[in-house]
Amino acid sequence: MTQPNPEATILIVDDDHAFRVATQTLLEDEGWRVVVAKNGDEGVILLGTEDFDLILSDLVMGRMSGIAFLQHVKETVPDLPVIMVTGFGSISTAVEAMRKGALDYLTKPCNNEELIIKVRKALEAGKKDRELKHLREELNTTYSFGSMVSRSAKMKEVFEKVRKVADADVTVLIQGASGTGKELVARALHFNSNRKPKPFVAVNCSAIPENLLESELFGHERGAFTGAIKQRIGKFEEANGSTLFLDEIGDIAPAVQSKLLRVLQERKFERVGGNTTLEVNTRVVTATNRNLEMMMRDGDFREDLFYRLNVFPIVLPPLRDRLEDIPLLSEHLLKRFTDLAGGTVLSLTPEVITSMMNYDWPGNIRELENLLKRAMINATGGVITALDLPQSSSSVIETGAGADPNTPFKDYISTILRDAEKKYLLRMLEKHKGNINQIAKLMEVDRKTVYRKMSEHSINPSEYRS
Repeated sequence: MTQPNPEATILIVDDDHAFRVATQTLLEDEGWRVVVAKNGDEGVILLGTEDFDLILSDLVMGRMSGIAFLQHVKETVPDLPVIMVTGFGSISTAVEAMRKGALDYLTKPCNNEELIIKVRKALEAGKKDRELKHLREELNTTYSFGSMVSRSAKMKEVFEKVRKVADADVTVLIQGASGTGKELVARALHFNSNRKPKPFVAVNCSAIPENLLESELFGHERGAFTGAIKQRIGKFEEANGSTLFLDEIGDIAPAVQSKLLRVLQERKFERVGGNTTLEVNTRVVTATNRNLEMMMRDGDFREDLFYRLNVFPIVLPPLRDRLEDIPLLSEHLLKRFTDLAGGTVLSLTPEVITSMMNYDWPGNIRELENLLKRAMINATGGVITALDLPQSSSSVIETGAGADPNTPFKDYISTILRDAEKKYLLRMLEKHKGNINQIAKLMEVDRKTVYRKMSEHSINPSEYRS
């Protein structure tokens, strides 16, 4: 006899005593815990007192019918799988039951082998549904902040910084590679602050020609330049009492840098071509993917402006340094863009998840978003079976990661993450020639942690020292 599995409890609801006894014995011999009810009313009572993983319910019963019992189950525990059991003369009713939410049906007298196979499939489907539900619950609670989702330690630090500075009246400089979600952080700052009742105002400084950027930010008076046929307010006035997000701040010209410095210092400015000094209460958040400190040393960015902008810095890690976020981010994006799949929330096969975890993501979250959109449009059958990852980078780490796709979802992801962690450590060793001090600094951990991680993966750092 198989050892009992307390995680699998099956409820049999049937007014046929012989069927209840025979089926209970058969299922218990397979190692499952079985509870029985002789009618639908008893089934309803038991359903309210304990949790079940599967229900086998007769379709034709006295007092409460199988259909009525099924409807009660779907109203109270909608995710609980139900297999209906019926005689040959009621197969059409069984099909109706499946339309009402039953997972499957069996006909009496039941073939034991068929019954066991269907029960196993139903329990496996229920387990996967519970894992997916748990993942979605994590997505909506523990690891979400505004429109951002993460389970990585580095991003949790970012979330905590956003919480702390959201209501502080200081400038924030968000740094990170293209596609890491800098505008999402800026929006989170705004919508978690006391300025959220007013509109969030964003400007991409690199997208506006140099000769027009000053007018865009500070506005202009009529006749200030050719084409200025009427007065126009700028983004600073538009964001008065709110938040102004200046993206790609490293691309602004020296003349605009000077005027921006003044408004940050004094909260005052004049429109282009105007003489009236205007005063605003605008909270400024900036972002860049450039190294402003290096630009400052090279004379391309004002030192005094840099220190005005960098009062509270937030650095976003690239996606390759937070691979554990791939499943959560994918789940979030697949839900967000359901329109591309006709309103259906698609899923990813284990093989696709493996390939995603083994990719280097040079385009970060924006690249992930674009690839998933493309895959959603091409997907059939509710499942994404392939992702169009660039061939030039897909071999950064061998796919497969030693993970068996038939293992439970959590174990599967854990194996992939462990493999990705090892590959990450090997890349760091190769890139920095075994310099543990430098690697620890870049990883933002102490040297003992680096050595411990390498020991866990049987990596000898001395082999990489030149």
